[in-house]
Amino acid sequence: MARYDEISRRQFVKIGSGVAAAGVFAGLFGCAKGSDSGSEGSSDGAATPEATTTTITDLKGDQVEVPTKINTIADLWHAHNQVVLMLGAGDKLVGTTENFKKGAWVQVVYPRINDVETLVTGSGAGEVNYEEALSLQPDIVFTSDEEVTANARKQGLTTVNVMFQDYEGLRNDVALTAQILGSDAQDIAKEWEKMLDENIDLVAKRMKDVADADKTKVLHIVNGKDYKMVDGRGTIVDEWIKLAGGVNAIEQNGNRIEITEEEIIGANPDVIIIGSGTPDQVEALKADSAWTGVKAVQDGAVYANPSGVFPWDRYSGEEALQVLWAAKALNPDTFSDIDMVKEVKKFYDLFYGFAMTDDQAQMMLAGEKPA
Repeated sequence: MARYDEISRRQFVKIGSGVAAAGVFAGLFGCAKGSDSGSEGSSDGAATPEATTTTITDLKGDQVEVPTKINTIADLWHAHNQVVLMLGAGDKLVGTTENFKKGAWVQVVYPRINDVETLVTGSGAGEVNYEEALSLQPDIVFTSDEEVTANARKQGLTTVNVMFQDYEGLRNDVALTAQILGSDAQDIAKEWEKMLDENIDLVAKRMKDVADADKTKVLHIVNGKDYKMVDGRGTIVDEWIKLAGGVNAIEQNGNRIEITEEEIIGANPDVIIIGSGTPDQVEALKADSAWTGVKAVQDGAVYANPSGVFPWDRYSGEEALQVLWAAKALNPDTFSDIDMVKEVKKFYDLFYGFAMTDDQAQMMLAGEKPA
């Protein structure tokens, strides 16, 4: 079981002076407000009251006054729950989403999730139980949907929109969340960004001389439920495909694009990746007559994208692992020295305090659910 003592768990953090993109973190700090904003130190030397709130700017540009100390969190965005756990604040969750709660790996890594109230049912923005959220009186509410954000604020809930669409947004999301949670979380966030930067730099150095014509053409299927729903360009999926030395086989922009059999054949990808896929779904696609003429299927280059506490391929801090995994999947010879079992175990130890076994890491990498 994961260890979630917020003090001892953070003893591993060593903040280096050369953390890449540190300006992301520095630029997010807001202005603190005291419980009596008009109070000043008196002539007899009385101390100024300690600040109880601070003003931050969320990822939609709204200024929000939030408590300086966060004890309880309601997280209405599936993916962002992973960020809260990664930053060591899982025990502060009082409200979560059905989608996140039922994840097979989060059940193993953080079983306390079963004791957290379900406030959102369904996928996407889902159906939000605002009455239940209000009854929990969370110090902070995290959201991704603008309508949900507005509705939560109408209920009087302190609500921060942390939605993003690319790696820059992911960095800002983690940094802003850490700022709100406090200094311990900020230390972890800097360690996470350091890992992300190192992984991206490693891949970039090895792929920098590959000509565009030689890059692997990749088709990313959203999930195994519908093989004709794919992710196009201008998305976070497209970004990691490029980082890994590939090119998106789909020329349209956007997520969750429906394509036809003719478009599948026309795209003729070298590699197919099924988001949140399983080995059974990989085999089912290979056996589907609509796909048998596609190069990736003929070459056996169809893969299930790993999912951990949250799917690696979109919107979570586990994107730090996705970059390495995708680079190795697309260019196995170039990245033959990268031990993904080791990388997964390191990430889960550092950011969840979870001692993953080799077998568990191999299962995750294969798209399998934990035993």
